[in-house]
Amino acid sequence: MTESPTMVATIPFEPVRDILRTALDQLFHIEVTGMEAIPEKGGAILVCNHTDYLDAMIQGIYCSRRIHFLGKDELFRPDDQILEMLSMAPGWSHPVFSPVRLSVEALLRLYGLFHRSQLETWGGHPIKRAFKGESAKDAVSYYQEIEEQMLDLLAEGHLLSIFPEGTRTETGVMGPFKPMTARLALKARVPIIPSGIHGAFGFSDVRNFLSGEAFQRGIFYNVGHPILPSDFPKVEEGAAGEKAAARALTEDLQKQVYALTLHAERRSSAREVPRKTRARQL
Repeated sequence: MTESPTMVATIPFEPVRDILRTALDQLFHIEVTGMEAIPEKGGAILVCNHTDYLDAMIQGIYCSRRIHFLGKDELFRPDDQILEMLSMAPGWSHPVFSPVRLSVEALLRLYGLFHRSQLETWGGHPIKRAFKGESAKDAVSYYQEIEEQMLDLLAEGHLLSIFPEGTRTETGVMGPFKPMTARLALKARVPIIPSGIHGAFGFSDVRNFLSGEAFQRGIFYNVGHPILPSDFPKVEEGAAGEKAAARALTEDLQKQVYALTLHAERRSSAREVPRKTRARQL
């Protein structure tokens, strides 16, 4: 989660957001409800099930606040992936193609630099999933640093988006939530805003665009009422108490997000999940 060492000119987010929102509204059937439940200011964590690349786009485009989001490191380095594919092409490394190869590589690196700088300008923060480093100590240190940076963002009053599953679903079924979101909220004492998306699974598959299915499906994104720090489970002293509180809050959050994905097309405003699914007191 470090900024690009070289600064390049980037495009402001607001005009791009307005253009993209108009385009999405004209081309696709997207319904968004409950955005009024997101606090207008102050640190908060927006969570959602993760079904497609479209999920984060809908959050960023339809929310009036600037959202900071975490993304896998590969999304910030498309040049690496393109060059890797080119390196496997027959004859790519042949000396006769050297002038062309060097020019293409230089252009791709320039594009990669702009792409990374643009995502960071728009609130993106790269994270290396399953980072191991040279030792277990390196991995622990890396994830502690990420957690500290996220806590700093929340302390500064930013809105942070996290997909607690850790990755996109491969089946369309919501996966188990990891406890990181709950740990952050418990430490930062900021609201968690549950949200659920339905109908976006597989949206980015090019086959859905070629067949026209992407333009016909209904996509529904619903934001629920915030879980306030006063509703968080009590944290007992010690590491065991912290883990128990994070586990209870994670279980509650997972239930609320799942509930928000059900019958989303019937809603016109934010939904409050019944009290019985709130985090239990420890």
